[in-house]
Amino acid sequence: MNKQKRLHNYYLLLIGQTVSQFGSAMTAFSLVIWAYTQKGEVMASSLLAICSMVPYLIVSLPGGAVADKSGKKTVLLVCDTLAAAGSLTILLCFFTNHLQLWILCAVNILNGFMNAFQGPASQTAVSLLIDKEDYVRIGGLQSAVGSISGMIQPVLSAAVLSIGGLGLVLAIDLFTFLFAFITLLLWVQIPETVSSEEKTSFRTLKKDMLEGVRYLKTQRALLLLLAGYSVLELTGAISFDSMYSPLLLARTGNSEMTVGMVSAFMAAGCVASSLLLMRKTSPKKKIPVMFFGSFLCLFGITFFGMGRNIWQWCAVAFFGCFGSPIYSTLQTAVLREKVPLQMQGRMFSIQGMITQMLAPVGYLLGAFLADYVLEPFMKHPGTLQTICGKVVGNGAGSGIGLIFVLAGLSGIIINLILCRSREIRSLDSIESCNERK
Repeated sequence: MNKQKRLHNYYLLLIGQTVSQFGSAMTAFSLVIWAYTQKGEVMASSLLAICSMVPYLIVSLPGGAVADKSGKKTVLLVCDTLAAAGSLTILLCFFTNHLQLWILCAVNILNGFMNAFQGPASQTAVSLLIDKEDYVRIGGLQSAVGSISGMIQPVLSAAVLSIGGLGLVLAIDLFTFLFAFITLLLWVQIPETVSSEEKTSFRTLKKDMLEGVRYLKTQRALLLLLAGYSVLELTGAISFDSMYSPLLLARTGNSEMTVGMVSAFMAAGCVASSLLLMRKTSPKKKIPVMFFGSFLCLFGITFFGMGRNIWQWCAVAFFGCFGSPIYSTLQTAVLREKVPLQMQGRMFSIQGMITQMLAPVGYLLGAFLADYVLEPFMKHPGTLQTICGKVVGNGAGSGIGLIFVLAGLSGIIINLILCRSREIRSLDSIESCNERK
């Protein structure tokens, strides 16, 4: 298959999967609202997230092994079908007045399992359809599409929910599934990399998983790269990802307008960076550019905690979020280049496991520090509180701001150590494992 045809297939895959994911995101957003309004408890929506996360963690590595040793198109079709079956079940229960929280939890468990297979299969399919020189540009395109979808989806979901209720949202989700399924089944061709003799089975699944773990153990540079990814994920989860809204509300007397404006600048930063990546050719030295993006994120977290007014927060949010697509796109491009195609499913599974494990840990740790440690600490007079107050201000939210500063500075220090690593820098000099013949 020539380059033009592979790119054509990639664009069809991107369109179909984006439409399907948009419908799924609308459903997830609406179900959280439905669960909360039924029970009036935050725990109901938290339970849905846990039911999706835990199955993903349990089968993530097996999911990557199956994705590596199976037809990528088949995996995607099966996962989409089972996810649609879950949405259909919810729709039928809703119209027959039998919808309950435990049914949503069961469907989320199913979706968590499916995501563990679909994610690595989708990532590897992209590697099969695009050339090395297009990794960064295509990564920028994916980031731009994701950012724009993220901006539109909550607004559209709320509008549809208010007009037609949960039933209409679920119907739209099923329609987007049909669009993606038919597009993938009839028009998308994904190159086959595994012969029938090599395809995985339950008997060989353990061997395939151990093979992936052993491979990663021999690749110190990739291990350190994933360690850097872990630092950024945990730092963001402790601070910005979970607490930028509480920080802004606390510092502005519950001004929802401030939260909305800062959120818009965050999205604008991601979109601007993604569009820039789409226009630029792939840099020869990816590691320095990747670290540049991570430092923008970490400095953004640090200075966000020091912000005192809406314009400071908006400016910092824009430039901090400008770095996020740069880091994630370049890091993914390095994995696509340096990890053999037959191993990529397992590597992307490990990357996904890091995100899924560290995000809830960071959220809980950040909330604990805010509620029980640093917010109470900043309320008491003292020399240390006075010094900290000059950095993050005083009053409500100053303890949360201190969390941002401490998390950001810790991440910057660790990042400085990692960016000086010879092993990580050597990735720029290692030949790609996946050159096109």
